[in-house]
Amino acid sequence: MNLVSFIKNNLLVYNIYYYTVSFLVNVLRIFVKTDKELILFVSFGGRYFNDNPKILYDAMLEDERFSNYKLVWAFLKPEQFDIKTSKIKINSFKYIVTALRARCWVTNVSIERGLNFRGKKTFYLFTTHTTFPKLSGYDNGKKKFRPFRYKFDCCCAQSALEKKMQESMWGVRADQVILSGYPKNDVLCNYSDKFRMELRAKFGISQNTKLVLYAPTFRGKSYADMKSPIDFKKWESILGNDFVVFFRAHPAVANATKIDSSTGFIYDMSTYSDNAELMIASDILISDYSGIFFEYAVMKKPMFCYAYDYDEYIKTRKLYFDIRKMLPGGMMNEEELLITIKSGNYAAYESQWQKFRDDYVSEYGRATELCLNKIVEEIQKC
Repeated sequence: MNLVSFIKNNLLVYNIYYYTVSFLVNVLRIFVKTDKELILFVSFGGRYFNDNPKILYDAMLEDERFSNYKLVWAFLKPEQFDIKTSKIKINSFKYIVTALRARCWVTNVSIERGLNFRGKKTFYLFTTHTTFPKLSGYDNGKKKFRPFRYKFDCCCAQSALEKKMQESMWGVRADQVILSGYPKNDVLCNYSDKFRMELRAKFGISQNTKLVLYAPTFRGKSYADMKSPIDFKKWESILGNDFVVFFRAHPAVANATKIDSSTGFIYDMSTYSDNAELMIASDILISDYSGIFFEYAVMKKPMFCYAYDYDEYIKTRKLYFDIRKMLPGGMMNEEELLITIKSGNYAAYESQWQKFRDDYVSEYGRATELCLNKIVEEIQKC
């Protein structure tokens, strides 16, 4: 267990860290002046250069309204990323000072590293990284014992239902949640057939092959033990030569998966940088309690729920709803699911997919534009 995990998982140690370091950072805050043209970006705690923050960053580079702004990224390992603007190391003193100086924070997770601080005039945009089927934030009972509190100024939602959920999970007002959709999903409803074919060619997927994206969620196990319990040889025997599977682990354990990619049937794509490209290239999604359903739905492609460990899973993580009943496959066993997918007869499930989209994915296509407009509106106030 590394130091970060030790602090997060030990309540006494975390409380000492929270109160002591938060006090020191807020003393430092007194002496730090706001830079009105500084924007700080963080994606998944500094592990990646991707997701909604990257989409907004790329758009800012092309937007005249941000031509004079300093766009800074924070990474756990800055040397791994080649970007056009400045980058700093997260958890460093420079990171804390930069965060305190920044006029705007753009992130898909909390940016304060478990502490209580923010800049004097910081506008805090939390883009979210997905709709959460699992109880999250304040709705997750474990959070109530920790002193950390969410202080987002604005959150992004892609449906009225999600907006209501966010008001509860993040403790925000209704007017702090914009019905914009997610910036990263804009491409999912605006790509061309030519682009999709180019992606499939890059991945070596023939026109007649069905590409299944299997993207299970993180189950809270140690990173070292993270491996799929699925027998992919069985999947291959049922689906046959006309199918290929891309395995995509949750970002928290993407570097610790143990998938054999030498079979020609399944490929471990957990560390591939652009999840949207995998979704666009694929024909079918299989997942469980992951928010990827709420992104994939934008494309109106077949989606199947495979919740093989539901009874065990909900012992430690509660859900906002029984996702098995929301999507096809949820009440099937493994063999039934695979036979259904192989058959290609999906007409009976169209109404189920449509209802899921109507309820949870009503806003998409203009999220980048709406988020940039919101940032401009807020940072120009002073």
